[in-house]
Amino acid sequence: MRRVTILTVVLLVASGAASFAQEAGALQTATTALGATSIRTLQFSASGGSFSLGQNFTPSEPWPKVTIKSYTASINYEQGSMRVDLVREMGTTMPRGGGAAFTGEQRQTQIVSGAFAWNQQQPPLPSPPTNQATPAAQVERMLMVWTTPQGFVRAATTNNATIQRNKNGTTMVSFSLPSGQKMTGTLNAQGQVVKVQSWIYQPIVGDMLVETTYDGYKDFGGVMFPSRLVQRQDGFPTLDLTIQSVTANPTVDLPVPASVLSAPAPAPPTVASEKLGDGLYYLTGGSHHGLAIEMRDHIVVVDLPNNQARAQAVLTKAKELIPNKPVRYVVTSHHHWDHLGGIREAFAEGATVVTHESNKAFLERVARVSHTISPDRQAAVNGKAKIQTVKEKGILTDGSRVVELHLLTGYEHTGDMLVVYLPKEKVLAEPDAYNPPVPTGSALVITAVPYARALYDNIQRLKLDVAVIVPFHGPRKSDVAELAKSIGVPSAAN
Repeated sequence: MRRVTILTVVLLVASGAASFAQEAGALQTATTALGATSIRTLQFSASGGSFSLGQNFTPSEPWPKVTIKSYTASINYEQGSMRVDLVREMGTTMPRGGGAAFTGEQRQTQIVSGAFAWNQQQPPLPSPPTNQATPAAQVERMLMVWTTPQGFVRAATTNNATIQRNKNGTTMVSFSLPSGQKMTGTLNAQGQVVKVQSWIYQPIVGDMLVETTYDGYKDFGGVMFPSRLVQRQDGFPTLDLTIQSVTANPTVDLPVPASVLSAPAPAPPTVASEKLGDGLYYLTGGSHHGLAIEMRDHIVVVDLPNNQARAQAVLTKAKELIPNKPVRYVVTSHHHWDHLGGIREAFAEGATVVTHESNKAFLERVARVSHTISPDRQAAVNGKAKIQTVKEKGILTDGSRVVELHLLTGYEHTGDMLVVYLPKEKVLAEPDAYNPPVPTGSALVITAVPYARALYDNIQRLKLDVAVIVPFHGPRKSDVAELAKSIGVPSAAN
């Protein structure tokens, strides 16, 4: 009996050793197949599409697509750096959904090197390029370095990867980067990386899955590389590239510019205010604005944009301007992520979030999603949320002050846009539909005209008596006369 037991143990140990060797061999196969050890730098060129994250027409639709005319990524794996030069192009009509309005070609240069990220702009020659630090982009850009097939395999071999062979012949490889970033990839039987998953912090949807898939591997002049790359964030594509050329070991040196090294840390958000009437305040001071409205025994805040820190600053400012009253309602104008970035602070505050009915299911998900990468106040209250929905029109009132909420119709930017109208003050607050151009009197970007036209048409349809238009972007207020002029409506029709 003892001899049988010893034999069984020996067989189990041998089996385990064979399994371990087989699993480790899968990573070595990938290293050999992709030339991961010999490729120190890599450049690939492509075309395809980028997609505006968080800007879909409704919360259940894919992100809107913008054509990428050209895309070149230059990567230095030993330096941990990458430069992307891309050209996006747009006709005279924006895709249905959000995203910054532009027309023609838009050139961008995005760089990351170690702990630093920046954008480079090339002014007319002979002026040298200028560099603008973008620290918020560092995590996502560095993720792209180690998501590429050669980058993933190199990172796996130096970060104590866990390897597991699947029954279907694929191999799962998991590890964490020194930054703590978790990575999981799938290798096929040929050692090719076919999928990489990671998770990054996003203030609305929390621990957001970033999934990149590769297919159509072929030999690009001695480099085995996929011919197609598709990246998805929160379930929808954000990048779809068809690879046209790949070069191994080109010269790629991306030192961090002195101006980026010495750039100050981002300042805490500040919120300025302008009084528009008794108990009515325009909250500005950043790229996105909002309102604080005093009611008899509470406060109504309109929009908590950008992120948690901005939302906290907005709520603090509202309670400073209107003391000794709670924030009972937060109106979210629409579901686009730049305007919704701080909405979890509204839930944590105990406020009722007022939104269009089409946004309810998404906000219920937002209230309860996992936030383990960067926990917030909402994570501590187990997803509790109060949501009140609006259809075509809603009213908030205390018996004296009336706040009207109107759904914009015929508006291709988003299907759930609520504008805020205060009939007593004749103030209309709106995000995104009309951003008064600077300088005053200059023309709107042609792709923005349909949005402004939709706002004008809705003002006429609803018969709103508007004295002041309060935009949630830009440096100044406007009026219906300027709005009409910007879309070519004769003054007599105003």
